[in-house]
Amino acid sequence: MRSDYKKNDLQPVKIEKSGDSLQITYHMPAESLFYSPGIDFVNEGGVLRIAIRRCGINEKCDAMAKAAMPPVEPWTPKVTVPYGGEKVVLVYADSEETLLP
Repeated sequence: MRSDYKKNDLQPVKIEKSGDSLQITYHMPAESLFYSPGIDFVNEGGVLRIAIRRCGINEKCDAMAKAAMPPVEPWTPKVTVPYGGEKVVLVYADSEETLLP
């Protein structure tokens, strides 16, 4: 599991628990040749690992959980993933961060 974004590229990243899911919002950099279609995630031994995807505009690129772009906040995608109470680790290109929902 990896992300092509560095931590500073996506700040602020916010995670909010909503029932049996997490709502994740993040800042998507304004790039002319790349975009974020959403996130990939995996549950490994009680740890939910999340990586925000970055794809070229001409690539076929599917994310496990697709981003919705709220019209009011055009560069702040929102993604929903299933959540069962595990520890959450956000994976960046340059680091990892443990977050509490």
